[in-house]
Amino acid sequence: MPIEFKLRTHSNDEALVKARRTHIVHCCTRVFAKKGYSHSSMRELAKACEMSIGNLYHYFGSKDQILYSIINDATLRQVEYVEHFAEETSRLDPNSGLRELIRKFFEWHDSNQNVTLFIYQETRALPQKAQKQIFESENRIHAIFETAIKRGVASGDFRVSEPGLIANNIMVIGHAWALRRWSLQKGWTFESFAAGEIEAIMGTLCIQGGNLPAK
Repeated sequence: MPIEFKLRTHSNDEALVKARRTHIVHCCTRVFAKKGYSHSSMRELAKACEMSIGNLYHYFGSKDQILYSIINDATLRQVEYVEHFAEETSRLDPNSGLRELIRKFFEWHDSNQNVTLFIYQETRALPQKAQKQIFESENRIHAIFETAIKRGVASGDFRVSEPGLIANNIMVIGHAWALRRWSLQKGWTFESFAAGEIEAIMGTLCIQGGNLPAK
């Protein structure tokens, strides 16, 4: 069970609180992206939101909580996206299903390159309890890929002894398109990158003799 990182509020109007927090998160994301978390003050954040600093504290008790909301929202959107396609691709054969699921994961990071980079850069600034919640979302995605690979192992389509390690590699490769875009995009389009990496991953899973050593 994830550890709850509670957000403060002094209002019982849930709709108002949600709308104001959404506005604050949107405005503060731009400030953090431009100046960095450590170089942004609550006063600057309040100005960007066009509200007083006292009003900002009405919805968020600290800069940590604002950063957490930004990162948590992004990671949950990613989880929901992957879970949706995991359900759809589970109706396909293991090979086709995993190929499509990997591609959708890569597409999310292509469409959200700045979000991926921001999460990597700023998650470390969060308190440990908040970090654990973010990592729990990542673990859910890892479990989806591991389950899809194990399905193929059980059917005899895949030959691999470490599904969890392959699942981890898939996630790292997807993240790399955003994190190393300054280098990768000099030599590859997204289409060529995705196609090449998917073929490499599936080759590891499907070619006889390509098994990873057992623990």
